[in-house]
Amino acid sequence: MGEFTSPAAREQAIVKAHQAFSAGEWSTATTLFEKLYTDQQTAEFNRYLVASLYHDEKYLMAEQYAAEQDAVYLESTDTFQLRLDVALKNQQFIFAREFCALPAAQEWRSDGLAQIEAAEVASRQTLGETQRVLARQFYHLGDGDFTEQQQRLLRARQLPLQEFMQGVQYLLVDPFLHPLMRATLLEELLRLRVSQTVQLHWLDDQTYSVDTRQLKPVGASRAAQMMQQYLHENLEQQNPMLMANISQTITLQLMMLYPFIDKIIKNPVAWVQIVAQQSVTDQADDAELEEIKMWQDRLNRFMTALFGSIDDKNHEKP
Repeated sequence: MGEFTSPAAREQAIVKAHQAFSAGEWSTATTLFEKLYTDQQTAEFNRYLVASLYHDEKYLMAEQYAAEQDAVYLESTDTFQLRLDVALKNQQFIFAREFCALPAAQEWRSDGLAQIEAAEVASRQTLGETQRVLARQFYHLGDGDFTEQQQRLLRARQLPLQEFMQGVQYLLVDPFLHPLMRATLLEELLRLRVSQTVQLHWLDDQTYSVDTRQLKPVGASRAAQMMQQYLHENLEQQNPMLMANISQTITLQLMMLYPFIDKIIKNPVAWVQIVAQQSVTDQADDAELEEIKMWQDRLNRFMTALFGSIDDKNHEKP
């Protein structure tokens, strides 16, 4: 029964929680809805808990709980507005814009974006110095290891769009940025639905112009779909453990090759078989196999550097 000794006890708690909420007793409502939500993670309990926390001015906790079930806030004008209010109180400007960009948010998008822009303008006046620090750390993302890069990006999502985009454009041409972080930044542009051309320093040390309107999710590439199909048909039943390991490796490889996945992986089945150390059954000549191995060696070096830095971080002494 979790938090409650019986169904009757749970029903009683629900009644009390709603009474406290209706009476504007936010602290009491928070305590009760938190117990209910811990017991049963329903959309309704999540929304009432987040609303209680918001009214009680516990904005950070409200954001943490809301982020567990973002999709449930796309059901009505009121729930959408609550999620937006919580995000803006926490200066989560980039998330707020991505939330408005979702297809299900179309009805409320223009009003939502107007609110975000107003909040960004206000934040520049009240949080100017804080934002300058965040921006400096973000623009020098490549200075830290991968874990530090992830943390700086997370903090940078509190920047207004203009400052965030300046950082992204600067970082996409940084030759020292890890390819996975470069792909993560491109995915941010995809979710933001921004329409512009950016310069990209890629794995081959060349710089390319990328129209952000042409970006598609990593999994939408032809190679990714064919690889998944091959794995499901040939490995899922026979060797689920190997399937999981190969899937993880391939996901990282696809991320690092983004957004030029299909230009590099012309023979997805042979690519998977080489990763899995299987004999190549697909028709592929020696030159093609050599090229696949060359690319995989390059990607493996990046992965070794990545996991080395994460392992070092995990084993640091307190």
